Amino acid sequence: MRIKYSKITLIAGLTLLAFSTYAGAPMPAAAGDMASEVAPDPKKKKAGEECKASDECQNHHTCSKVGEKNVCKAPPPHKLPPGVVT
Repeated sequence: MRIKYSKITLIAGLTLLAFSTYAGAPMPAAAGDMASEVAPDPKKKKAGEECKASDECQNHHTCSKVGEKNVCKAPPPHKLPPGVVT
């Protein structure tokens, strides 16, 4: 009977240890975050530079009118859900 309780206690302890270790592991990058890891194309214009079409700007940037001229604009940053500590 004592061996049975020892095995149950051992399995429960290892399970708790495994779950606490897994919970502390870093999260993998989401598919939407991959764009921020890609190096900028040196041939394309950066955010804030004048453009005529979105093809001239970096990936995921758009050419939009600001004042009297068109400039490349970066997409807005992703919002974090409420309660997330950075």
